[in-house]
Amino acid sequence: MKHITLLGICLIVLLQFNSLLVVAQQTDTLVQLTPAQEKSLKQVSLENYKAFKASVKPLIAKMSTKQIVGLGEGTHGTAEFYQLRYYISRILIEEKGFNHVAFENDAAEMWLLNQQLNSTADVAILMKKYMMGIWQNKETKELLDWIKTYNQSHVRKVSVHGIDYPVQKPDIEMLTLLFKKAGISVFNNALLSLSAAANVQDEAWFGMNQKGFKTDWKTLNKLCGQAYVTVDSIQQQIRGLDIATDIKSDLLLALVNLKQGFEPFYPKAKYVSRDSLMAHNTSLIIKSKDDKVIIWAHDAHLGKKEVYDNAVGGTGKHLLKLFPNNYFVLGTATAVGEFGATTDARAVNTSVMSPYALEVPIKDSWEALLSTSPKSSHYFFTDSFSPKPLVKPQRFVGYGTKSGVSLYDKVNLAELYDAFLFIKQTHAPTKL
Repeated sequence: MKHITLLGICLIVLLQFNSLLVVAQQTDTLVQLTPAQEKSLKQVSLENYKAFKASVKPLIAKMSTKQIVGLGEGTHGTAEFYQLRYYISRILIEEKGFNHVAFENDAAEMWLLNQQLNSTADVAILMKKYMMGIWQNKETKELLDWIKTYNQSHVRKVSVHGIDYPVQKPDIEMLTLLFKKAGISVFNNALLSLSAAANVQDEAWFGMNQKGFKTDWKTLNKLCGQAYVTVDSIQQQIRGLDIATDIKSDLLLALVNLKQGFEPFYPKAKYVSRDSLMAHNTSLIIKSKDDKVIIWAHDAHLGKKEVYDNAVGGTGKHLLKLFPNNYFVLGTATAVGEFGATTDARAVNTSVMSPYALEVPIKDSWEALLSTSPKSSHYFFTDSFSPKPLVKPQRFVGYGTKSGVSLYDKVNLAELYDAFLFIKQTHAPTKL
Protein backbone atom coordinates (compact mmCIF):
# COMPACT_ATOMS: atom_id res chain seq x y z
CA MET A 1 0.00 0.00 0.00
CA LYS A 2 1.22 3.55 -0.63
CA HIS A 3 2.92 5.48 2.14
CA ILE A 4 0.54 6.60 4.86
CA THR A 5 0.38 10.21 3.80
CA LEU A 6 -2.21 11.69 6.14
CA LEU A 7 -1.17 13.33 9.38
CA GLY A 8 -3.61 11.62 11.70
CA ILE A 9 -2.39 8.16 10.78
CA CYS A 10 1.22 9.24 11.20
CA LEU A 11 0.40 10.45 14.69
CA ILE A 12 -1.64 7.44 15.68
CA VAL A 13 0.27 4.57 14.07
CA LEU A 14 3.88 5.73 13.88
CA LEU A 15 4.12 7.93 16.93
CA GLN A 16 2.27 6.43 19.87
CA PHE A 17 3.84 8.14 22.85
CA ASN A 18 2.72 6.80 26.20
CA SER A 19 1.86 9.23 28.94
CA LEU A 20 4.94 8.46 31.03
CA LEU A 21 7.26 9.45 28.19
CA VAL A 22 5.53 12.75 27.55
CA VAL A 23 5.33 13.62 31.22
CA ALA A 24 9.02 12.82 31.56
CA GLN A 25 9.76 15.37 28.87
CA GLN A 26 8.13 18.17 30.87
CA THR A 27 11.19 19.68 32.50
CA ASP A 28 10.00 23.31 32.38
CA THR A 29 8.16 24.40 35.48
CA LEU A 30 6.67 27.67 34.19
CA VAL A 31 2.91 27.43 34.81
CA GLN A 32 2.02 31.10 34.54
CA LEU A 33 2.87 33.68 31.91
CA THR A 34 5.44 36.22 32.98
CA PRO A 35 4.48 39.91 32.81
CA ALA A 36 6.72 40.32 29.75
CA GLN A 37 5.11 37.36 28.00
CA GLU A 38 1.63 38.58 28.83
CA LYS A 39 2.52 41.99 27.42
CA SER A 40 3.65 40.40 24.13
CA LEU A 41 0.23 38.80 23.60
CA LYS A 42 -1.98 40.81 21.24
CA GLN A 43 -5.73 40.49 21.71
CA VAL A 44 -7.63 39.07 18.72
CA SER A 45 -11.25 39.97 18.14
CA LEU A 46 -13.51 37.13 16.99
CA GLU A 47 -16.58 39.36 16.75
CA ASN A 48 -16.61 39.81 12.96
CA TYR A 49 -14.36 40.34 9.95
CA LYS A 50 -13.97 44.09 10.46
CA ALA A 51 -13.05 43.75 14.13
CA PHE A 52 -10.66 40.88 13.46
CA LYS A 53 -8.95 42.80 10.67
CA ALA A 54 -8.34 45.77 12.97
CA SER A 55 -6.89 43.51 15.67
CA VAL A 56 -4.28 41.81 13.47
CA LYS A 57 -2.75 44.73 11.55
CA PRO A 58 0.82 44.12 12.85
CA LEU A 59 0.53 40.42 11.96
CA ILE A 60 -0.65 41.15 8.41
CA ALA A 61 2.10 43.76 7.99
CA LYS A 62 4.81 41.18 8.74
CA MET A 63 3.45 38.19 6.85
CA SER A 64 2.54 40.21 3.74
CA THR A 65 6.20 40.93 2.98
CA LYS A 66 6.74 37.25 2.11
CA GLN A 67 5.86 35.42 -1.12
CA ILE A 68 4.50 32.38 0.71
CA VAL A 69 2.40 32.45 3.88
CA GLY A 70 1.55 29.25 5.74
CA LEU A 71 -1.63 29.35 7.84
CA GLY A 72 -1.52 26.38 10.16
CA GLU A 73 -4.07 24.50 12.21
CA GLY A 74 -3.51 22.67 15.48
CA THR A 75 -6.36 20.30 14.59
CA HIS A 76 -7.90 19.31 11.28
CA GLY A 77 -11.34 20.15 12.66
CA THR A 78 -11.63 23.54 14.41
CA ALA A 79 -14.22 26.03 13.14
CA GLU A 80 -12.33 29.09 14.33
CA PHE A 81 -9.13 28.06 12.53
CA TYR A 82 -11.05 27.85 9.24
CA GLN A 83 -12.90 31.10 9.85
CA LEU A 84 -9.89 33.20 10.82
CA ARG A 85 -7.75 31.80 8.00
CA TYR A 86 -10.47 32.88 5.62
CA TYR A 87 -10.30 36.37 7.13
CA ILE A 88 -6.51 36.49 6.84
CA SER A 89 -6.60 35.13 3.28
CA ARG A 90 -9.14 37.76 2.29
CA ILE A 91 -6.98 40.57 3.67
CA LEU A 92 -3.87 39.25 1.93
CA ILE A 93 -5.72 38.92 -1.39
CA GLU A 94 -7.57 42.24 -1.28
CA GLU A 95 -4.78 44.39 0.08
CA LYS A 96 -1.43 42.61 -0.33
CA GLY A 97 -1.52 41.09 -3.82
CA PHE A 98 -1.80 37.39 -2.96
CA ASN A 99 -3.41 35.41 -5.77
CA HIS A 100 -3.18 31.71 -4.88
CA VAL A 101 -4.65 29.65 -2.03
CA ALA A 102 -3.31 26.10 -1.63
CA PHE A 103 -4.76 23.36 0.56
CA GLU A 104 -3.43 20.20 2.16
CA ASN A 105 -5.49 18.29 -0.39
CA ASP A 106 -4.81 16.25 -3.50
CA ALA A 107 -3.22 18.48 -6.15
CA ALA A 108 -5.14 17.06 -9.11
CA GLU A 109 -8.47 17.24 -7.31
CA MET A 110 -7.96 20.92 -6.52
CA TRP A 111 -6.83 21.55 -10.11
CA LEU A 112 -10.12 20.05 -11.30
CA LEU A 113 -12.06 22.12 -8.77
CA ASN A 114 -10.28 25.29 -9.85
CA GLN A 115 -11.26 24.67 -13.49
CA GLN A 116 -14.92 24.86 -12.45
CA LEU A 117 -14.84 27.33 -9.55
CA ASN A 118 -15.59 30.37 -11.70
CA SER A 119 -18.43 28.66 -13.58
CA THR A 120 -22.06 28.23 -12.57
CA ALA A 121 -21.21 25.05 -10.66
CA ASP A 122 -22.39 24.79 -7.04
CA VAL A 123 -19.39 25.28 -4.75
CA ALA A 124 -20.69 22.81 -2.16
CA ILE A 125 -20.97 20.09 -4.81
CA LEU A 126 -17.44 20.81 -6.00
CA MET A 127 -16.12 20.62 -2.45
CA LYS A 128 -17.77 17.26 -1.79
CA LYS A 129 -16.38 15.86 -5.03
CA TYR A 130 -12.84 17.20 -4.87
CA MET A 131 -11.96 18.01 -1.25
CA MET A 132 -11.28 15.74 1.71
CA GLY A 133 -13.83 15.59 4.50
CA ILE A 134 -11.67 17.83 6.69
CA TRP A 135 -12.42 20.75 4.34
CA GLN A 136 -16.10 20.03 3.77
CA ASN A 137 -17.51 22.65 6.12
CA LYS A 138 -19.33 25.95 5.81
CA GLU A 139 -16.34 27.91 7.11
CA THR A 140 -14.11 26.75 4.23
CA LYS A 141 -16.98 27.19 1.78
CA GLU A 142 -17.16 30.84 2.85
CA LEU A 143 -13.63 31.33 1.50
CA LEU A 144 -14.35 29.60 -1.82
CA ASP A 145 -17.62 31.47 -2.26
CA TRP A 146 -15.78 34.72 -1.64
CA ILE A 147 -13.02 33.86 -4.15
CA LYS A 148 -15.64 33.00 -6.76
CA THR A 149 -17.34 36.38 -6.23
CA TYR A 150 -14.00 38.21 -6.14
CA ASN A 151 -12.97 36.69 -9.47
CA GLN A 152 -16.14 37.95 -11.14
CA SER A 153 -15.08 41.57 -10.67
CA HIS A 154 -11.27 41.38 -10.91
CA VAL A 155 -9.04 40.89 -13.93
CA ARG A 156 -6.32 39.23 -11.83
CA LYS A 157 -8.00 36.04 -10.69
CA VAL A 158 -7.36 34.08 -7.52
CA SER A 159 -6.80 30.36 -8.06
CA VAL A 160 -7.03 27.46 -5.63
CA HIS A 161 -4.63 24.52 -5.50
CA GLY A 162 -3.74 21.30 -3.72
CA ILE A 163 -0.22 20.34 -2.68
CA ASP A 164 -0.77 16.74 -1.55
CA TYR A 165 -1.14 13.40 -3.41
CA PRO A 166 -3.32 10.86 -1.54
CA VAL A 167 -5.38 9.63 -4.52
CA GLN A 168 -4.52 8.69 -8.10
CA LYS A 169 -7.62 8.74 -10.31
CA PRO A 170 -7.90 12.55 -10.34
CA ASP A 171 -4.38 12.71 -11.79
CA ILE A 172 -5.52 10.52 -14.70
CA GLU A 173 -8.49 12.82 -15.31
CA MET A 174 -6.20 15.86 -15.15
CA LEU A 175 -3.72 14.32 -17.60
CA THR A 176 -6.49 13.32 -20.01
CA LEU A 177 -7.86 16.88 -20.10
CA LEU A 178 -4.41 18.43 -20.51
CA PHE A 179 -3.32 16.05 -23.28
CA LYS A 180 -6.54 16.85 -25.14
CA LYS A 181 -5.96 20.58 -24.68
CA ALA A 182 -2.40 20.27 -25.98
CA GLY A 183 -3.43 18.03 -28.89
CA ILE A 184 -1.24 15.17 -27.64
CA SER A 185 -2.53 11.66 -28.40
CA VAL A 186 0.65 9.58 -28.30
CA PHE A 187 0.08 8.67 -24.64
CA ASN A 188 -3.52 7.44 -24.99
CA ASN A 189 -2.65 3.74 -24.60
CA ALA A 190 -0.39 4.52 -21.66
CA LEU A 191 -3.23 6.39 -19.97
CA LEU A 192 -5.39 3.28 -20.17
CA SER A 193 -2.85 1.20 -18.26
CA LEU A 194 -2.27 4.02 -15.77
CA SER A 195 -6.00 4.34 -15.24
CA ALA A 196 -6.27 0.64 -14.39
CA ALA A 197 -3.50 0.96 -11.81
CA ALA A 198 -5.00 4.13 -10.35
CA ASN A 199 -8.40 2.46 -10.00
CA VAL A 200 -6.93 -0.48 -8.10
CA GLN A 201 -4.85 1.73 -5.83
CA ASP A 202 -7.65 4.15 -4.99
CA GLU A 203 -10.01 1.25 -4.40
CA ALA A 204 -7.57 -0.09 -1.81
CA TRP A 205 -7.08 3.38 -0.30
CA PHE A 206 -10.82 3.97 0.17
CA GLY A 207 -11.31 0.31 1.07
CA MET A 208 -9.32 0.71 4.26
CA ASN A 209 -12.34 2.59 5.63
CA GLN A 210 -14.61 -0.38 4.92
CA LYS A 211 -14.96 -3.20 7.41
CA GLY A 212 -13.95 -6.53 5.89
CA PHE A 213 -12.33 -5.06 2.79
CA LYS A 214 -9.45 -7.19 1.50
CA THR A 215 -6.72 -5.72 -0.66
CA ASP A 216 -5.58 -7.69 -3.70
CA TRP A 217 -1.90 -7.10 -3.03
CA LYS A 218 -0.67 -9.21 -5.95
CA THR A 219 -2.61 -7.17 -8.51
CA LEU A 220 -1.84 -3.92 -6.71
CA ASN A 221 1.91 -4.52 -6.67
CA LYS A 222 2.01 -5.65 -10.30
CA LEU A 223 -0.07 -2.86 -11.82
CA CYS A 224 1.32 -0.02 -9.72
CA GLY A 225 4.93 -1.12 -10.09
CA GLN A 226 4.52 -1.10 -13.88
CA ALA A 227 2.65 2.21 -13.67
CA TYR A 228 5.60 3.87 -11.91
CA VAL A 229 7.87 3.01 -14.85
CA THR A 230 5.25 4.25 -17.34
CA VAL A 231 4.83 7.57 -15.53
CA ASP A 232 8.59 8.06 -15.33
CA SER A 233 8.88 7.54 -19.09
CA ILE A 234 6.06 9.99 -19.86
CA GLN A 235 7.58 12.53 -17.50
CA GLN A 236 10.91 12.45 -19.32
CA GLN A 237 9.19 12.86 -22.69
CA ILE A 238 7.00 15.76 -21.53
CA ARG A 239 10.04 17.67 -20.33
CA GLY A 240 11.40 17.63 -23.88
CA LEU A 241 8.20 18.71 -25.62
CA ASP A 242 7.77 22.21 -27.00
CA ILE A 243 4.34 23.04 -25.59
CA ALA A 244 2.79 25.95 -23.71
CA THR A 245 4.56 26.59 -20.39
CA ASP A 246 1.38 26.52 -18.30
CA ILE A 247 0.24 23.22 -19.80
CA LYS A 248 3.66 21.64 -19.34
CA SER A 249 3.78 22.80 -15.72
CA ASP A 250 0.35 21.30 -14.99
CA LEU A 251 1.25 18.05 -16.78
CA LEU A 252 4.39 17.69 -14.71
CA LEU A 253 2.41 18.38 -11.53
CA ALA A 254 0.03 15.52 -12.28
CA LEU A 255 2.87 13.20 -13.29
CA VAL A 256 4.93 13.93 -10.19
CA ASN A 257 1.92 13.17 -8.00
CA LEU A 258 1.16 9.93 -9.86
CA LYS A 259 4.78 8.89 -9.62
CA GLN A 260 4.87 9.55 -5.89
CA GLY A 261 1.71 7.53 -5.36
CA PHE A 262 3.06 4.54 -7.31
CA GLU A 263 6.56 4.81 -5.82
CA PRO A 264 6.04 2.32 -2.90
CA PHE A 265 5.36 -0.43 -5.45
CA TYR A 266 8.57 0.04 -7.39
CA PRO A 267 11.53 -1.21 -5.30
CA LYS A 268 14.15 0.71 -7.31
CA ALA A 269 12.37 4.05 -6.88
CA LYS A 270 14.13 6.82 -5.00
CA TYR A 271 12.11 7.72 -1.92
CA VAL A 272 10.79 11.28 -1.83
CA SER A 273 9.17 12.46 1.39
CA ARG A 274 5.60 13.69 1.44
CA ASP A 275 6.60 17.07 2.85
CA SER A 276 9.33 17.71 0.31
CA LEU A 277 6.80 16.93 -2.43
CA MET A 278 4.26 19.34 -0.91
CA ALA A 279 6.93 22.04 -0.94
CA HIS A 280 7.76 21.16 -4.56
CA ASN A 281 4.09 21.34 -5.53
CA THR A 282 3.89 24.76 -3.91
CA SER A 283 6.87 25.91 -5.94
CA LEU A 284 5.07 24.93 -9.17
CA ILE A 285 2.30 27.38 -8.31
CA ILE A 286 4.74 30.27 -8.44
CA LYS A 287 5.43 31.11 -12.08
CA SER A 288 6.52 34.75 -11.65
CA LYS A 289 7.74 37.15 -8.98
CA ASP A 290 4.20 38.53 -8.76
CA ASP A 291 2.69 35.21 -7.65
CA LYS A 292 2.02 35.03 -3.90
CA VAL A 293 0.70 31.90 -2.19
CA ILE A 294 -1.32 31.22 0.96
CA ILE A 295 -1.23 27.63 2.26
CA TRP A 296 -3.86 26.05 4.50
CA ALA A 297 -2.41 22.95 6.19
CA HIS A 298 -1.65 21.41 9.56
CA ASP A 299 0.83 23.01 11.96
CA ALA A 300 3.00 19.90 11.80
CA HIS A 301 3.51 20.32 8.05
CA LEU A 302 3.88 24.07 7.85
CA GLY A 303 6.35 24.33 10.73
CA LYS A 304 9.95 25.21 9.88
CA LYS A 305 11.25 21.86 11.13
CA GLU A 306 9.97 18.34 11.65
CA VAL A 307 8.26 17.19 14.85
CA TYR A 308 8.10 13.84 16.62
CA ASP A 309 11.83 13.21 16.41
CA ASN A 310 11.93 14.24 12.72
CA ALA A 311 9.27 11.67 11.75
CA VAL A 312 6.49 14.07 10.74
CA GLY A 313 6.35 17.40 8.91
CA GLY A 314 8.94 19.67 7.41
CA THR A 315 7.12 21.23 4.46
CA GLY A 316 8.03 24.61 5.90
CA LYS A 317 11.69 23.64 6.12
CA HIS A 318 11.72 22.63 2.46
CA LEU A 319 9.93 25.84 1.47
CA LEU A 320 12.60 27.89 3.20
CA LYS A 321 15.26 26.07 1.17
CA LEU A 322 13.38 26.78 -2.06
CA PHE A 323 12.47 30.36 -1.10
CA PRO A 324 15.07 31.65 1.38
CA ASN A 325 13.75 34.35 3.73
CA ASN A 326 10.48 34.39 1.78
CA TYR A 327 8.20 32.22 3.91
CA PHE A 328 6.10 33.19 6.94
CA VAL A 329 4.23 30.63 9.02
CA LEU A 330 1.46 31.16 11.55
CA GLY A 331 0.78 28.30 13.95
CA THR A 332 -2.52 27.92 15.77
CA ALA A 333 -3.70 26.11 18.89
CA THR A 334 -6.69 25.72 21.17
CA ALA A 335 -7.21 24.40 24.67
CA VAL A 336 -10.78 23.27 25.31
CA GLY A 337 -14.13 22.89 23.58
CA GLU A 338 -14.72 20.50 20.71
CA PHE A 339 -13.22 19.54 17.38
CA GLY A 340 -14.30 17.71 14.24
CA ALA A 341 -12.86 14.27 13.57
CA THR A 342 -13.51 11.04 11.69
CA THR A 343 -13.21 7.39 12.62
CA ASP A 344 -12.03 6.58 9.08
CA ALA A 345 -8.57 5.07 8.83
CA ARG A 346 -7.97 7.29 5.78
CA ALA A 347 -9.28 10.85 5.49
CA VAL A 348 -10.95 10.93 2.07
CA ASN A 349 -13.72 12.83 0.29
CA THR A 350 -16.40 10.64 1.85
CA SER A 351 -15.11 10.97 5.42
CA VAL A 352 -17.68 12.44 7.81
CA MET A 353 -16.31 14.81 10.43
CA SER A 354 -18.28 14.63 13.69
CA PRO A 355 -17.81 16.71 16.87
CA TYR A 356 -15.73 15.38 19.75
CA ALA A 357 -14.79 16.96 23.07
CA LEU A 358 -11.20 18.13 23.38
CA GLU A 359 -9.33 16.64 26.31
CA VAL A 360 -7.99 19.12 28.85
CA PRO A 361 -4.42 20.18 27.96
CA ILE A 362 -1.71 18.27 29.78
CA LYS A 363 0.15 20.01 32.59
CA ASP A 364 2.89 22.42 31.53
CA SER A 365 2.01 22.27 27.83
CA TRP A 366 1.91 25.35 25.60
CA GLU A 367 -1.88 25.09 25.59
CA ALA A 368 -2.00 25.05 29.39
CA LEU A 369 0.41 27.99 29.70
CA LEU A 370 -1.33 30.18 27.12
CA SER A 371 -4.68 29.45 28.77
CA THR A 372 -3.53 31.36 31.86
CA SER A 373 -3.81 34.66 30.02
CA PRO A 374 -6.96 36.73 30.64
CA LYS A 375 -6.98 37.27 26.85
CA SER A 376 -9.02 34.31 25.61
CA SER A 377 -7.94 34.88 21.98
CA HIS A 378 -4.54 36.29 21.12
CA TYR A 379 -1.48 36.06 18.90
CA PHE A 380 2.20 36.81 19.37
CA PHE A 381 5.44 36.89 17.42
CA THR A 382 7.45 33.91 18.62
CA ASP A 383 10.88 35.57 18.49
CA SER A 384 9.85 38.15 21.08
CA PHE A 385 7.62 35.99 23.26
CA SER A 386 10.33 34.70 25.58
CA PRO A 387 13.80 35.97 26.51
CA LYS A 388 15.16 32.42 26.39
CA PRO A 389 14.41 29.32 24.31
CA LEU A 390 11.45 27.72 26.02
CA VAL A 391 10.49 24.13 25.20
CA LYS A 392 7.12 22.64 26.08
CA PRO A 393 4.71 20.01 24.72
CA GLN A 394 2.39 21.17 21.93
CA ARG A 395 -0.66 19.18 20.90
CA PHE A 396 -0.89 18.10 17.24
CA VAL A 397 -4.38 16.73 16.54
CA GLY A 398 -4.90 15.20 13.12
CA TYR A 399 -8.22 14.08 11.63
CA GLY A 400 -8.65 11.23 14.15
CA THR A 401 -10.77 11.29 17.29
CA LYS A 402 -7.93 11.39 19.85
CA SER A 403 -6.78 14.60 21.49
CA GLY A 404 -4.95 13.34 24.55
CA VAL A 405 -1.42 12.90 25.82
CA SER A 406 -0.18 10.70 22.94
CA LEU A 407 -0.51 13.58 20.46
CA TYR A 408 1.90 15.99 22.17
CA ASP A 409 5.48 16.66 21.19
CA LYS A 410 7.95 18.88 22.99
CA VAL A 411 8.80 21.92 20.84
CA ASN A 412 10.13 25.45 20.87
CA LEU A 413 7.52 27.63 19.18
CA ALA A 414 10.07 30.04 17.69
CA GLU A 415 11.81 27.16 15.90
CA LEU A 416 8.54 26.14 14.25
CA TYR A 417 6.58 29.34 13.65
CA ASP A 418 7.03 33.05 13.04
CA ALA A 419 3.82 33.86 14.89
CA PHE A 420 1.30 31.91 16.91
CA LEU A 421 -2.46 32.37 17.32
CA PHE A 422 -4.22 30.88 20.34
CA ILE A 423 -7.95 30.58 21.00
CA LYS A 424 -8.75 29.13 24.40
CA GLN A 425 -12.17 27.65 23.58
CA THR A 426 -13.16 26.49 20.09
CA HIS A 427 -15.84 24.52 18.27
CA ALA A 428 -16.20 21.82 15.64
CA PRO A 429 -16.76 23.06 12.08
CA THR A 430 -20.24 23.32 10.59
CA LYS A 431 -20.88 20.49 8.13
CA LEU A 432 -21.97 21.30 4.61
